[in-house]
Amino acid sequence: MNNVVVKLGKINRKKAAVIGHERSGTHFLMNTLAYNFGYISAPWFNFDFELGINFHAPQAILNILKQMHDKPVLNILKSHHPIEFFRDFIDYFAEQFFIFYIYRDPRDVMVSNWKLINFYHAQGWDEGPKVSTVGEFIRSQPRGAMLRYQKEQEPTVLHRWQTHVEGWLNYAEKNKDKVLAIKYEDLNLDFDNAVKRIGAFTKQEVVAPKRPSRFGNVIKPGKGKVGAYREYFSVEDNEFVLSVVGETMKRLGYL
Repeated sequence: MNNVVVKLGKINRKKAAVIGHERSGTHFLMNTLAYNFGYISAPWFNFDFELGINFHAPQAILNILKQMHDKPVLNILKSHHPIEFFRDFIDYFAEQFFIFYIYRDPRDVMVSNWKLINFYHAQGWDEGPKVSTVGEFIRSQPRGAMLRYQKEQEPTVLHRWQTHVEGWLNYAEKNKDKVLAIKYEDLNLDFDNAVKRIGAFTKQEVVAPKRPSRFGNVIKPGKGKVGAYREYFSVEDNEFVLSVVGETMKRLGYL
C-alpha cells in the first residue's frame, strides 16, 4: 500500500475513506476525521499513481482493498475517483469502510483546480489544461494527468465535475447507511453540526469538536474561502457555468 506506515486501532474498528472531486476539501475532511474520530490523515492511503495498478481493472482495486480486509487500519484512504471505479464492489467497500463523499460549489472548485494545475505546470507536471484564465479553464476539455480520474472524455471540466458529483450523490441518497455526503460549505461554516453528522454516521459521539488548521496536511492550500470565484469569474463565465451545471447546482443548494 504505497509504503504507508500502517497504524491499527481497536479490533473491529471500521476504516475510513474520503472521496471527492479534486479541490473539494478532501484534506479538510480527512483532518477533521483525524482530530475528532481517531483516524490518521498523514500518512494516508493515496489511491493514485503510487499504487502502480490499473485503476480500470476493478479486480486490481478490489485486491488492494482486500489487503486491509477486517483490519482496523486507522490511516484514511483518499480517492478522487468517480463511483464508476468502485461500483463493481461497492457493497464490500462500504462494509469495510465508512465512506465519506465531500462536494463543493463547482465555481470555487474550478478556480482552485485551475490554480493548482497552473502550479503543477510550473513544476513540469502536465496535470490538465494550461490556460491563463479560469474562464478558459471552465470551457476546456479535461486533458493530461487528470484523465486518470475519469472513465470517459467529457466536453469540459465542468461536465467532468458534474459526472463525479451526480454519480456519488445519486448513490449516497439511495444508500444513506453506506455513504455520507458532506457539503464543504457546511464543514467550513457550520463545523460543529457537520461533525455531529459524522458522529451519527460512525456512531461516535464528539463532545467538543476540534477544527483543524487549513494549512496542515493540505496539498497546496488555498484560502478555502466560500464564494472566492467572484474574484475571478466574469458575468459570461458565471452564465456559462449555469448553462452547463445549473440544474446540479440547484439540487445541491448553490442556487
